[in-house]
Amino acid sequence: MRTTQQKILNNSGYANYREDLIDSAGTRIALSIYESKKSDPCVVFLPGTMTHPLLYDEFLSRIAARGFNVVGVHSVSHGKSPREKELYTVSGLLLNARDAVTFCLERYGGTVGVLGSSQGGLLAGLLAATDHRLRAAFAQNIILPSLPETISVTVFPRFVASVYGPVRLFMRAAFSLFPRVEMPLSGYLDIERITADKEIQQWVITDPIGLTAYPFYFMKSLFFADTSPITDGSITCPVVVIASEGDRLFSKEYQSLAFEKIVAPKKEILWFDEDCHLIMVEDESVRRVTGPIADKLAHYLK
Repeated sequence: MRTTQQKILNNSGYANYREDLIDSAGTRIALSIYESKKSDPCVVFLPGTMTHPLLYDEFLSRIAARGFNVVGVHSVSHGKSPREKELYTVSGLLLNARDAVTFCLERYGGTVGVLGSSQGGLLAGLLAATDHRLRAAFAQNIILPSLPETISVTVFPRFVASVYGPVRLFMRAAFSLFPRVEMPLSGYLDIERITADKEIQQWVITDPIGLTAYPFYFMKSLFFADTSPITDGSITCPVVVIASEGDRLFSKEYQSLAFEKIVAPKKEILWFDEDCHLIMVEDESVRRVTGPIADKLAHYLK
């Protein structure tokens, strides 16, 4: 486990950890690399909203120790990646993930899978539908913005789902007119539902390399992302959705609905009896979920 000082400085506690920069999406992005043996499978890890792989260091270290090379992606202008692009999109983040897959294949060869958390789960699903080099895709939560039920994930009142179409038209217009205006995390997500752990809340808010807002330009690309490849049969590899029964952000009902929409050669949902969203961050949950997730990774990648 990392010390508080290591967390504040965004240092990893894993012995075989290093970082690298690669070219991607017209800029440079950072990679957090947790190395095992070169012959071991590689897992590309995609973090959640506004965060970076080092928020998940304990979990990623434990996965690597079980025989996986883990490559965490600091998406464009996120985490330790240079702030060379003021405006970016979901398509750019997806290209970052694809370039990380290329990095893994060139450096380690063999088998590559993708594992995404929350917003990274959406990216993992999209990557599985567009990059057929993947052996399998694992998504901790899956979100389909086109579904009216997606309102349940946000801070917006539930009744908005009944007028979701007009609301989306208004949002599209606002995002287009004011692309550089920034929406804080609290503008669309409730941090209390993300985590009730006050230490993690403070850590997220004060993280020197974390983000606390997204430009409307990005929000438009997120809320109106074309997720049809996840549901139209474009996915050619197995998909495993990882979910918490007591997730305060993604309800069991919503996760079940989104899971049913996925079309893949094989799919399954791995439920955990946890009462939090950040099961790959909160210490007690990390200890309980790492083993079963690592076993599932091994089943499909080894």
